[in-house]
Formats: sequence, C-alpha cells, structure tokens
Amino acid sequence: MSAPAAARAPGEPLLELRGLTRHFRLKEGLTGQRTAVALDGVDLTLRRGAAYGLVGESGSGKTTVARLILRLLQPTSGQILFAGQDITGLKGEALMKLRERIQIVFQDPHASLNPRQTILFSVAEPLVIHRGLRGPALRRRVEELLETVGLPGGFLYRYPHELSGGQKQRACIARAVALNPELLVLDEPTSALDVSVQAQVLEFLRDLKARLDLTYLFISHDLSVVRYLCDRVAVMYMGKVVEEGAVGAVFESPSHPYTESLLSAVPLPQARQPEGRIVLSGDVPSATAIPRGCAFHPRCPRRIGAVCETAVPRLDPRFQDHAVACHLYGSGS
Repeated sequence: MSAPAAARAPGEPLLELRGLTRHFRLKEGLTGQRTAVALDGVDLTLRRGAAYGLVGESGSGKTTVARLILRLLQPTSGQILFAGQDITGLKGEALMKLRERIQIVFQDPHASLNPRQTILFSVAEPLVIHRGLRGPALRRRVEELLETVGLPGGFLYRYPHELSGGQKQRACIARAVALNPELLVLDEPTSALDVSVQAQVLEFLRDLKARLDLTYLFISHDLSVVRYLCDRVAVMYMGKVVEEGAVGAVFESPSHPYTESLLSAVPLPQARQPEGRIVLSGDVPSATAIPRGCAFHPRCPRRIGAVCETAVPRLDPRFQDHAVACHLYGSGS
C-alpha cells in the first residue's frame, strides 16, 4: 500500500546520506591486499517529490550509491536515513519492508527480464512475494500496471524477445512501481536504448512521476538527459561530490573545473561545434591510489599549486542553492 498522504508531504527530506563511505578489499598476489575507495564521505539530501540527478564518469561512485541505498551493499561508515529512519543496519523483515518503498530500474532491460518468463510472470513476482496476490486479483493488478506504462493487455503472455527495447524497459518500470514505492532509483535507464526510444521513455518517466507521486534518484552520464528530467544534480568524481545544486544553477554556471569539462563535452545539435572544449589531461586515477589533496588536481587545468595537492576541499555553498568543493573558492579541510 502507499504511504498515507500526511507521510508524503512534498518537499520534506525523504533520503539523507551522511558521511557515506564504502571501501572494497582487493587481493594482490597470494597474500597481499589493497583497499579501493568507491565512496568517500558522501552527503546528500533528496527531498520528497524531487528528481535528483547523479552524474560523473564511470567509476565515480554513482552506482555504488544506488546499491548502498537499496542495501545491496553495506557501507563502511556513515548513515542512510529514509523518511527519517536510519536504515543503515536493517535486516530481515524490516529490510524486506523497506524494499517495498525503494525500487530500482536497471540500465539494461534485456538483462533485467528472465527470457524464460512471460511479462505477466516478471511483473507479478514482487506482488506475489510482498503482497501474496494470486489468481484473478494478481492478473488484474498486472494488467493495471502494464496499462499504466503504456503496454496493453496483449503483452501479458509475451516473452522478452518479442518486445522492443523501449517496451522491455516499460515492463521493468511496471515491475518497479508494482508495490507503490516512494523512491525509484533509475540507473542509466535509457543508455541501452536507441536515441528515438530514449526520448519516448524520458517523456513517459516524467509523466509517471507526476501521476504516481514518485521521487527519483536518476543516475546518468548523459547531462542532457539530467537537464531534461531532474530538479537538482550532484556531480561526482572519485567517490566524492564535487558540485551540487539546482540543475539550472549548476549547468548554466558550473563552478568546479570538472563540471566545466563534462559540460564542454556535451555535443550541441548543430553541424559545427563551438571551439573551446576542455580536454582533460591524464587518466582517471585508480580507486586504490587516489591522489592526496583534491583528487582531481592531477587533471585540473585550473589547479593553483600546493594547496590542491595537499588539502581536501570541502563541499561549501558558493551561491544560494549551489555548493562546490574547490580551492578556487577558498574551501579546504
């Protein structure tokens, strides 16, 4: 069942990450070990009814954030609060109840559906596990869900190979909203689709959010998609948030050199692209050997000397509703 209306007041904090850290132990040789830092002290607040974008290069920690929120991974340190409740250590039945309220749509719809199961079975599975629905009531609920995502009843007994990429992703979304969740985590939900289909799915997601009173955490490397769908955005680099704020503020006036480089790489819809694209030097550092100080300083075209190499910048408000972690603005640990 949906949460009561009083518990769904728009604008209140729904999800809070406080100092969230995740390390992985990697084997080295026969007896040695190394530590890979996937997340390093992430603080985020996601308000109810918002669409929050999380962007950055591969390896920046975006998907690790999603897995921690869903409790598929346990944080090394820090807290995860959902609707005011600390969910960091939930287990057993309490964790099962939480997963009714937080659902995920994965990147690849082809891999998300069992090729041996009909769409009816795939969408019905959470209803059977969490609600105990059976028989005609189960079929009616699945039909309602498929209708909600634009797949009529004729899709009930089709198999995944009989659906297009966009139709498969709609079926995955139907399964994700089956339990009336409050938070939907969307992990690159359009990246595996053709461009024309991406536009249809994004428009559908925008409409679905309003109809079902959902809150989105939208993970993507496509900044144009985030600009279209999201209200706020956090830019991640090497396990840290380096810039955060309203989408308009961050995209129109980027403050961190890394954000500037990401935005300069977005192609414009014209034959001749403007000059001045920022090309970063070097490669993304290894998670087992993150540079001291600001992790971005070896690649930064605007680094200002020893302070960037030795001091970790804090994520501080620079303007109203816009925070940045960069020594250019005097922030430091």
